[in-house]
Amino acid sequence: MIVNVKFSCPDIVGHLREGDYEVADGATVREAMDSFFRADGREMTDGVIKNVVFVINYMSAQWETVMNEGDKLRVLYRFLGG
Repeated sequence: MIVNVKFSCPDIVGHLREGDYEVADGATVREAMDSFFRADGREMTDGVIKNVVFVINYMSAQWETVMNEGDKLRVLYRFLGG
C-alpha cells in the first residue's frame, strides 16, 4: 500500500525525503519506519525511537498504530517541557 510521509525532524531521520512510500498492507508505524530506514541502508536507533512522535491524518498515532492505504504520516520531534 502507498502512504504519504513527511519528516519534520531532519537531524533525526537524516536524508530521508518526504513523499509517497510503499509499505506492507496493514503495517504499523514501527514497521513502516523500519522499512524507510532499511531502504536507506540504515537501522533505526534509540535516538529515533525516543525522540519522535507521529500524526496520521491529523490524529495522534503510536508506534503500534496500523496504517491504511493513502494515510498521511507525519513524523515530528517529541516536545519536552519543564
